[in-house]
Amino acid sequence: MIRMEKEIMQCWQYQDPLLVSIVCFSYNLERYIEDAIKSFLVQETTFPFEIIIHDDASIDSTQEIIKDYVKKYPNLIKPIFQKENQCSQPGKNFRFIQTMVLPQARGKYVALCDGDDCWIDANKLQIQVEEMQKNPKCHISFHPILLRSDHKPDKIVANHTSHQKIYPVRKVILGGALFCHTSATMIKKDVIDNLPKWYFDVQIGDYFLQILAALPSGALYINKVMSVYRTDTINGWSEKMAKEKNRVYNYFIGMLASLADVDAYTNFEYMSEFNIIRRKLCFSMCRNPVFSLEERREIYLQYRDKLDLKDKIIWYLVYNNQLIFKWVHKLEKQIRRSPLISR
Repeated sequence: MIRMEKEIMQCWQYQDPLLVSIVCFSYNLERYIEDAIKSFLVQETTFPFEIIIHDDASIDSTQEIIKDYVKKYPNLIKPIFQKENQCSQPGKNFRFIQTMVLPQARGKYVALCDGDDCWIDANKLQIQVEEMQKNPKCHISFHPILLRSDHKPDKIVANHTSHQKIYPVRKVILGGALFCHTSATMIKKDVIDNLPKWYFDVQIGDYFLQILAALPSGALYINKVMSVYRTDTINGWSEKMAKEKNRVYNYFIGMLASLADVDAYTNFEYMSEFNIIRRKLCFSMCRNPVFSLEERREIYLQYRDKLDLKDKIIWYLVYNNQLIFKWVHKLEKQIRRSPLISR
């Protein structure tokens, strides 16, 4: 049972200053957005929080669902409705988030969650705030998540260790996008207010934001599963990346540029870690099934200097042969779909 707005606010020990801003992004998520909103409203805290929902010009009923909740929780939920889709605008990337969304956040901490994901622990905000207050040098905290698919059993990921721990920046870099999932992160607003200019051209905002927030003292890991990441969203980023060749290639080029930017920004202190990410990225492009064999060969020739000897051997033995490549790709898909593997 979701409490009324007055009941939620009565639990707060004070009304000002606002401590946490929940920031949620949605686009055509009529199937999921209500779960996300409900998971925000059940949060039990001793401090005030707000819910900012940015809808990027949905053409389904997402905005109507959000508006219904705004009527019931006018002091808690602050919607931002776009009339024109911002993510599709050339060259905007994350600039609209900087100019239209994040300036609205008034909290000391920002808790992020995409509209197709949700939280599954009513104490999530309280736990993360308390632990970050105990570890003031950490600008970001995160926790394990539940990976949810319509085709597989739920799976816990980012379950890095059995106890609370501060992970160094190197681990965050090497861990990739799922090391700290968006729905699990809480970040100090100061980090967001002082992002470097190059950040707003990045291809994966979450990954680079986590790296920047982990500087210099690391990321605080809390060993408690408190959110869900859905992998089967119709308008999801992963689905688009699996189908659109131009999007994949532009992402690849953009990622290389952003890795160069963050490498320089950190005075090349983590060059070896960023080189490993570059190598993995280039090798994944050389074997991406969205490209033809000839296209993959061109990519390999252009970026083989970033690959190690093992990658080159595997490329020649497996991915440079279309018949073997198709067989391996089919086998990989079967393995990923296996319930036994997913557990």
